[in-house]
Amino acid sequence: MAHSIGEGERLVADALLHYTVIDSERRRKLRAFVEVDRTTMSSERLAVKLIEYARLFHYEAQPVGRRRPVTTGPAWLRWYPVFPRILFVLTGASRARLDDRISDLQAMVAHHPLVAALAREVQLGAAILEDIKEHAPSGPLWVPLTGGEPRPWTDL
Repeated sequence: MAHSIGEGERLVADALLHYTVIDSERRRKLRAFVEVDRTTMSSERLAVKLIEYARLFHYEAQPVGRRRPVTTGPAWLRWYPVFPRILFVLTGASRARLDDRISDLQAMVAHHPLVAALAREVQLGAAILEDIKEHAPSGPLWVPLTGGEPRPWTDL
């Protein structure tokens, strides 16, 4: 699904994951935007994806043809009750290069004001595809882009 992020631009996630977590206390429905990076784009372009997600998070559609402005709230509320987590799956390079890409994403979270605001509200994580294959996607291998130890994506 394509989402408008303003100025005629659109954001298209590689995938949208719907997941239900059932534990002894409750049942939770989770969503996550998934971006798969095969290291075919530059690290800077990958980091720009975070800016685009931050723009989507903050974007409020402007009503057309009204004399008085109407506050509609964030446009994403039209599709999601809660903004989905954002998960980056990295592959296609050495572990050192993929670790550097995770560090680049973390730097974008730490230094870009719009992305930092997103990170205060939305869980962001990255994992290496080979680790996902070896340990299962729900394992403690997702690196929070806000820092900290790897954990399951459902606990970011």
